[in-house]
Amino acid sequence: MTVYGPSIGPQPWVLTLGVLILGSLLAAAALITLGYSLVAARRRRRQDAMRAALRSELLARLYGRDEPAWDAWVTSLSAAERDELESLLDVYLRELDGGDAAKLAGLGRALGIHERSRREIANGDYWTRSQALVWLALLRDAPDRDLLRAHCTETARERAAAARVLYAARTDDCATTGVDLLLRDEPEPFSVFGVDTLYRVAECDPVPFFERAAADFAAWEPALQRQVLRVVRHLTTVVGGADLSWVVGALSSRDPSVRAAAWRALGAYGWNRRLRDAMDLDAIPDEPAPAVRTDAYRALGMWADAPALAALEAAGTVDPDPRAQVAAAETLVAQHGPEAAPAPKAPPRPGDRETAAPIPAGDTPAAVDSETPAFDTASFDIAWAWAAEHARFDRLARDISRDRERLHREVRG
Repeated sequence: MTVYGPSIGPQPWVLTLGVLILGSLLAAAALITLGYSLVAARRRRRQDAMRAALRSELLARLYGRDEPAWDAWVTSLSAAERDELESLLDVYLRELDGGDAAKLAGLGRALGIHERSRREIANGDYWTRSQALVWLALLRDAPDRDLLRAHCTETARERAAAARVLYAARTDDCATTGVDLLLRDEPEPFSVFGVDTLYRVAECDPVPFFERAAADFAAWEPALQRQVLRVVRHLTTVVGGADLSWVVGALSSRDPSVRAAAWRALGAYGWNRRLRDAMDLDAIPDEPAPAVRTDAYRALGMWADAPALAALEAAGTVDPDPRAQVAAAETLVAQHGPEAAPAPKAPPRPGDRETAAPIPAGDTPAAVDSETPAFDTASFDIAWAWAAEHARFDRLARDISRDRERLHREVRG
């Protein structure tokens, strides 16, 4: 006994009881885990065997018979087998096309997927509707259009999925109804899948797409405008006589990213004389955003005829932005070759926008130093030299790649 009194601690039997309880819990957890693993392994083996048998029978009916008789086969299956067969059908529909896919669509009807998907579109939540639309696209089975308009336009994803069903089914109204589903009622910007779907339905028949864009383009938000212009950029071979004046109008957008997207789209339409006649190439130097002027120079390079190259030389060689100068130089080098001389530049004139140094944002003309140096007329020569050197290096790299085997033999001796 100390001055602090007797020491008091846990009794030995309490510790023993705690150890026993903890050990029992650990043993029970181990037994439960082992039992669950054994049951799961047994279920997995049975499922694998079932899946293998169903796969064998499916392929035999698909390729070994003139008439697969899906209905009779499905009727003979249990609920678990039908669920597993539906999973197999999902896999094969994503891999096969043509007549094989058409035959498998009959299996989908025998399983009742068509009607179930329609019910899920009408009554299900977002994820249920999305899965139903995926099934209908895989089965190439387009439901009633009013059903899609009523239940599949809440989000950009659903719009794209609904239009994709029509495209997959190759319906006669794929373009008209597809464009309506995608772009009606103030649509939101799309995902990559949505932009791809918009391109595909527009490619079937571009008239509905261009008519909708001509009417509503100005009301769309810039992100959607850029996506629509990206689609236009890749529709060059099917546009026919479509109205593209709204694309030219996009060059006057207040958003520089939209103006840049418009130039990228127009670069693919150098063959369209009516479109080009509506454009004022002399206004390119007045474009305030260097990135937009850069895309304009590249578009002129894609046109690559005498008027386009003349406009490129007139604006690009005196552009005040170094990166825009490089873009102009690269484009001209690609047309004339790296051994050509730089395009001649007009001497700078006082007061020209392109010959004056750019005014910093937020400053007024009065705040700019009156002794700010004029545009350096030798700077384009530097851009040209840089572009020409890269062009020569690229040509050398291609030559080396083409002659690699010959060079390898020479090095070895």
